[in-house]
Amino acid sequence: MHDLNVRYLYEAARLGSMRAAADQLGVAVSSISRQISQLEAELGVALIEHGRRSLLLTEAGKLLIDYYSEQLTHRESFEARLADLKGLRTGRLSLAIGEGFIGAQLAGLVSRFVAKHRGILLDVRVMASSSEVARSVLEDEAHLGLAFQASDDPRIRVLASVRHPLCAIMRPTHPLAKQQRVTLAELALHPMCLPESSFRTRQLIKVAEVAERVFLQPSVTSNSLALLKTLLCSGELVTLLPMLAVSEEVERGAFVAIPVQSAALEDTSVHLIGRLGRHLTPAPLRLLNNLMSYLNGYERCLERSRLSTAAISDPGRHDLSHAPRADTG
Repeated sequence: MHDLNVRYLYEAARLGSMRAAADQLGVAVSSISRQISQLEAELGVALIEHGRRSLLLTEAGKLLIDYYSEQLTHRESFEARLADLKGLRTGRLSLAIGEGFIGAQLAGLVSRFVAKHRGILLDVRVMASSSEVARSVLEDEAHLGLAFQASDDPRIRVLASVRHPLCAIMRPTHPLAKQQRVTLAELALHPMCLPESSFRTRQLIKVAEVAERVFLQPSVTSNSLALLKTLLCSGELVTLLPMLAVSEEVERGAFVAIPVQSAALEDTSVHLIGRLGRHLTPAPLRLLNNLMSYLNGYERCLERSRLSTAAISDPGRHDLSHAPRADTG
């Protein structure tokens, strides 16, 4: 059984069709079909359900793909450990993140990491949503993932978790910006922009709406957090996002983050995830502690936001000039 044959089947199963696999691998569709047929002849069992438009694995096909995935993981682990034994610091490390994690703090973390481990290629993949991050980790496209309220899939392993409530995000001039807390009922009275339904954030908001019996009607929805933040600059709109998505804007006073009085939105977390059963090689393990420090920094940012909100409400009570700065190291 040749690895190339199995790889063709693996890519076809991952992408959903032989044509997509052929485009990905730069070969003819007939080559993919021929290699899969050879595999079936060699093993004496059907690996795909023939006669279908989309590619669907049989039980034997699923078993083979699981075996192949495990072999790839073991090979990667062996090569990484061998490199460490030789005193090398080489390898490739892939991290999947949601758009909300992009910013100077994460960029600084990445820069320091690669400066310290110059032989390691760090591939940071930005995904549209937490569900995409989870998928990338499950399919071994990424060693680690940073996701807001990671998937409930039992194959997902939560390596670290930091409590991270959703907040109402707005300009300091917004009518609600002086409040210490807001309710969904209060937010419903103001124009809103929210992430689209594929985002885990939006799914949690819907759970809160049902629990509170309040239904928000956003004026704009988008799959781009950058666009949502730009819309907030108008001064009229408010949104609901995790603090990390707007930490830099809160730091410089462009936005304020107000806690929302809702159990469903308060009891949420940011998760550092991996695939269950995948052995983490030295490179991902070295990155793990750095990412934990980055996640823990949100608490200080949230506290500064509360101080800022209190100062807006009563400028005479707070002096923010001595507020501690974030430790981004």
